[in-house]
Amino acid sequence: MPERKLAVLLLAALFIAAAARAGGLMDSVVPQHDPRDEGPPFFGFVKDNHGKPIADAKVTADVKDGPMVIARSDTTGLFKIGAFSRKVAPADVLVSCEKDGYRQLRVLVRGTLAAGSAKPIEVECRMERR
Repeated sequence: MPERKLAVLLLAALFIAAAARAGGLMDSVVPQHDPRDEGPPFFGFVKDNHGKPIADAKVTADVKDGPMVIARSDTTGLFKIGAFSRKVAPADVLVSCEKDGYRQLRVLVRGTLAAGSAKPIEVECRMERR
């Protein structure tokens, strides 16, 4: 009798593994992510007008007719914003920076802003003390 229970358990485990591999069970448990839909990530630095990094600045990426993403700069002024969908044209993403005691001077964007590109977009926010 124990061999029969073991055989049933083994058969059930094989069925579950095969169904998971085929995508039948995993689709309902884990949302599928399609990396082919990823557009470019945004990254860059927040600096003062002398080129020194500004830590803990709020960096906002506002998508025209879409979502807004907020990140913070680290101690080196670096910030990272993950990729939007390829359907979002990088030119439709407006990046701005703010921090108490500072005002934004300019935002420099380096990288291709063509729709469908997946190459990272570098952004530099320059700020000055008020």
